[in-house]
This record gives sequence, structure tokens and C-alpha cells, in this order.
Amino acid sequence: MKISEKFLVMKKVKYVFWVYIASAFLLAGCHSPNKQRRQIPKRIPVIYSTDLYHPHQDPDDHYDLAMLYSLEELDVKAFIFDVTTSYREPKDFGLIALEQMSKITGKTLPPYSAGLRHRLRSPDDQAYDQPKECQGAVELILSTLEQSDEKVVMFLVGSCIDFVVAFNRRPELLKEKVKAVYVNAGNGPRGDQTEYNVGLDLYAYVGLMTSGLPIYWCPCITDAERLCTPDEVFEGKAFCTYYKVPNQAELLASTRPIVKNYFAYALNRLQEDPLAFLDKEPQPLPEKPRNMWCTGPFLHAAGREIFQTNDRQWITSSPEKVKDLAPGSRVVEVFRFEPVHVTSVWKEVNGKLLPEFRDVASTEPTSIQVFRYTHPGYNDIMTSVLAGLLTTL
Repeated sequence: MKISEKFLVMKKVKYVFWVYIASAFLLAGCHSPNKQRRQIPKRIPVIYSTDLYHPHQDPDDHYDLAMLYSLEELDVKAFIFDVTTSYREPKDFGLIALEQMSKITGKTLPPYSAGLRHRLRSPDDQAYDQPKECQGAVELILSTLEQSDEKVVMFLVGSCIDFVVAFNRRPELLKEKVKAVYVNAGNGPRGDQTEYNVGLDLYAYVGLMTSGLPIYWCPCITDAERLCTPDEVFEGKAFCTYYKVPNQAELLASTRPIVKNYFAYALNRLQEDPLAFLDKEPQPLPEKPRNMWCTGPFLHAAGREIFQTNDRQWITSSPEKVKDLAPGSRVVEVFRFEPVHVTSVWKEVNGKLLPEFRDVASTEPTSIQVFRYTHPGYNDIMTSVLAGLLTTL
């Protein structure tokens, strides 16, 4: 072999050797046990109960549904339609809105059922005497819990009837499988419980609140449908989730056309083909205000925090995505849940029995934590956060 040919062979061998070494290093890096891989957080299984109707009873329920689906941390395993409202027919339950949201998000329709129709006779009523066609929701709750490999969050916006009957029938199952119950009802630990959701079934409300399950109590109002005063906020008395969006058209201005039409369909009580309507050009939205309640509790259930940006906007983020926020964004406490001990008694008011919950001093453990907002700008902050969330649909 000539010297020039030997040189070429040696050059090729050297080249192959270094390619091999480089590849080995790359592979070692890929499989290094110390290599940090991005962990995809587990989604939180949820059983959701709502008195959602179409045409609407109160369209805040349509906003709640949209928010539920905008929080990627939450995984709806079962959907319960609460149909205890006596002046509505059970067939009016809001499946249309759920089907529209399924189309908007591309998510499969979750298992669903309409619930018990008639009020309970006592807090521990198991409701076996109610018609067979009303039993599906309780059965769905129990089967969902049985099949779940992890603890489930139960979130209700309406009466407590189906959740408490599930507890009355299988208390040990719920104690084992329920991580938290968000009860969006009541007036807080200040006395008479006269709020609308409580009135849907008084016994169900008392039964669930005294069940010993881990309750996150989200009182809708204090003594009236109003914002708490600054003094009440600073004195630690703002026990309500209520806030008011000043202009719905402005709130939804940055959402996708299909989302605008979802709200236009609900707010205008339309009856045309609900899925085809979503594909129309964006339809007009009302500029009227809208009462809202559940935004804070949803954020808490999803493990979200609220941030203020440098341009004084308010946004929400999961802990995993904080690094993606604009520089200078800072976390702000807007509300909190704090332990509360309540005593429950029945009180006669105008010839009717009403439950009364009073905060009592105690050093004993408690299963109830109550929502209290702590920031005087709560109304504006919640409106800003909701507007941002709805743009993610």
C-alpha cells in the first residue's frame, strides 16, 4: 500500500473513532439519571354538580362551565345536573351547553346524569324512595369514586342533594376517595343560612356540611347580594365569593369567535341548532353586568395562584408555568381558605325552619375551611383573571 493510501485509511479510522466517542457522550447525556426531564403534572379528577339549564336559570352557570374547561389541571370524570329547582322541568338540564363546550375544546363528553328531583326529608335521608329515573346521578357519583385510583375533588354549584345522598349511602367510600368538597352555597359563619343554593334543599346542605368530609366552604353572599365593604375586608369578615363583572361584552372581547357564540347562544336564550350556531360569524353580546361567584374556588381547586404584572394586569398561573410569566410578575393573595368551627342549629324564621351556622372557638381539629377574600380590589382582580382564562379556550 502506498503511503498516501495508508494516510487516507488512518484519517478515516480517526474520523470514525471521534464520531463514535461523540455519539457515546450524547447517548450518555440522554440517559443520564441526573438529567432533569419536564414532569407533566397529573390532572385532578373532578365530579362536578351544577344547576345548569338551557334556557338558563342564571347564565353564571355557563361562565362556570367555560372556566371549568379552561383550567387544564382539572379532569372532569362525571358531570351531575342538579334539577332540584321546582319551577323548571328536569328535561331542561343544560346538556346543550356541555355539548357545545365539548366541541369548543375537542374534549370527549364526560359521563353525565340528571339528579334527584325531590327534597330530602332529613339530613341523613338516602332517597331510595325517589323515582328510579332520578337515581342516576347518585349512582354515577358512587361508581366514579369506586373506579378512581386516586382521590377525587367534588365541586358543586347548586343544591347539595346528590352529593349528600351519595355520602349517606356509602360514607366509608366517600371518606376514602374524596380529597375535597367545594360547597358553593351559604352565607358564611355569621348566622342564618338563607342563600339561594341552600334553599334548594336545606336538609341536604346541613347534611353535607356536617358530614365530616373535607369541606371547602364557599359562601355565596354574607347578608345580601353585595360586595363586602373595605372595613369588612380588613377586619377579616369578607366571607363570600360574590363579585360583579361590569360589562360582559368587554369581558369576552378577546375570546375566540366560537367562544363568543357559545355565550351569545346562552345569554340570548336561543333554540336553533346549538352546534351549528358556534360556527357562525361572532354574534352580538350584551353589555350588561353579570353576577359571578365561583372563580376563586375554581382557581383554588386547580392549585392556581394570582399574579400582578408590571402593567397592573391580573393573571393566574399554575406553579409549573410561573417561569413563563413576564419578568416582574408577583404573586398576590386575593383570598384564602381558613379553618372554621361551626355549630349548626335550626331556627324558626317567619314560620319556617332555617339552619344557622355560627363560628365557635375550639382547639379541636375541623374538617371545614371557609373562603374569605383578603384584597380590597377583589372585584376587579376576579374580573381580570376570568377574562384572561376565557381567552385560553
